[in-house]
Amino acid sequence: ELTSLAFWRDLLAEFVMTFMLMSVQAALPLDWGTNGLLGGPVQVGLGVGFLVTAMAWALGDFSGGHINPAVSIAMMACAKISPLRALFYVASQSVGAVAGAGFVYGMIPSASRGHLSATSLGPGVEPHQGFLIEAWITCLLVLTVFGSTNKKRKGSLHMPAVPIGLAVALGIMTGVNAFGSTGGSMNPARSLGPAVVLSIWDDHWVYWAGPICGGLLAAMVY
Repeated sequence: ELTSLAFWRDLLAEFVMTFMLMSVQAALPLDWGTNGLLGGPVQVGLGVGFLVTAMAWALGDFSGGHINPAVSIAMMACAKISPLRALFYVASQSVGAVAGAGFVYGMIPSASRGHLSATSLGPGVEPHQGFLIEAWITCLLVLTVFGSTNKKRKGSLHMPAVPIGLAVALGIMTGVNAFGSTGGSMNPARSLGPAVVLSIWDDHWVYWAGPICGGLLAAMVY
């Protein structure tokens, strides 16, 4: 695969899509001081959901539009992509997320940067609880990905990116509001971006282990 030009094109597509995801997710809650209000979970959830839909529709034909290490690993577990491709996808997504967070950090005045949507556990939420929440909402997302992209399903789904975007929006809103808060990540790369840029590593393992386990559970169920 490494000698194929299409392989490197697919990696570039994953980088671009994850860069866009992270830059939008980091920018949506910014406080510009005009009304003192930060973007709430509904605003951020819908905004990111729309972005995922748009990116998967625009570039998904190249790489599959994973935009998420948990999705790539689940696809590998189902033998839909090779372990090598999954490894390079995860690396490309991670670099794209760090670049996206860094782009917003450098573009926005320091007074308005906030935390770039860095994920952290809410007050009273224990790491094991955060793990379960992230696994739960990621399982929902990956099940939606499998169902929406299954070419053998009965009936045709002309725009599979739409239910996937809705699942992302629902997961963010649920993760922010359910049983405290995890930030509704569902995506290890999305959590890695602001963690690297701002050096926020508290309970960071939750945002890798939870989504990956949730994605693998969805792969087993589907």
